[in-house]
Amino acid sequence: MWLFRLIYSIIIMFVFVFLRDKIGVELNYAVAYGFGVILAINILEILITDLKSFRILSGIVGGILFLIISYLILSPLESFVTSEPLKLAIYFVGTYIGILIGYKNYTILENLLSKISIVPVKTKYVRIPKVLDTSTLIDGRILDIIETGFIEGEVVIPVFVLKELQNIADSHEHLRRQKGKRGLSILQRLKEQKKIPVRIDETDYQNIGTVDEKLVKLAKKLKGKIITTDHNLLKVAEIQNVEVLNINSLAIALRQTVLPGDILEIYVVKEGKEHNQGVGYLEDGTMVVVENGRHLIGEKIRVEVTSLLQTETGRIIFARQR
Repeated sequence: MWLFRLIYSIIIMFVFVFLRDKIGVELNYAVAYGFGVILAINILEILITDLKSFRILSGIVGGILFLIISYLILSPLESFVTSEPLKLAIYFVGTYIGILIGYKNYTILENLLSKISIVPVKTKYVRIPKVLDTSTLIDGRILDIIETGFIEGEVVIPVFVLKELQNIADSHEHLRRQKGKRGLSILQRLKEQKKIPVRIDETDYQNIGTVDEKLVKLAKKLKGKIITTDHNLLKVAEIQNVEVLNINSLAIALRQTVLPGDILEIYVVKEGKEHNQGVGYLEDGTMVVVENGRHLIGEKIRVEVTSLLQTETGRIIFARQR
């Protein structure tokens, strides 16, 4: 785009200079008109590109400051710089540079105004991209989480994750192949949902061996977070200061809070390991072992929590019929 601007500016100046006789102006005025049109075009582009931000105000302030600076520089050099067209050209160039610098560095003015409280500045909310790994796609719960609206920002699927998922789907082992196909199915449904954008990132790191290391490097590049259910990836990311959203941790945090003495309603669905026990489940999948509940299989009953047991695989609630 910058090349187009340059060529277009040269054409403008060429027209004004070489057709100055036909339009009835002298050379210095032709140059001035040319710079004026070029400056007007650039200002118009700025207005159209970012009408509602601090860029415009910052560009105007920068242009005025550099115009003043140009005047202060030329004033002591009036005896050396006597050409009026040259002076005019310097003013136009200085103003343009000021507008460009102000436009590009608008955050300086934005931060300054926010500190002195002249203009209320709305804090920008940064939407952090979320990078999904293979385990998240196979797990599938990410789709439900997105549908509920708890995930914001862009979801990024790295191309090397797609390759790994395809390799799993092509496996000769039945269980592994089913996991791969499930992951591809979840991916397709993610692309079809309308809640948040999903993008396939083509970045691959051929010099890095493992997918986990590639995920961490990509997350660093995108300044994003990794979503995973993989404990090993969680540890690798933590070592390299990359934030991870663990779906398993989320599931644990959302479990129903239960204390001894609480009353629950459950369906007894099967017998327990010990004599005469019945087993049911809460909505979050937590196992409830009912004392003397074997004969209640198939019934919905009220139970009172007697104790809790935390294991590596989850939580077990022990209860008796109320």
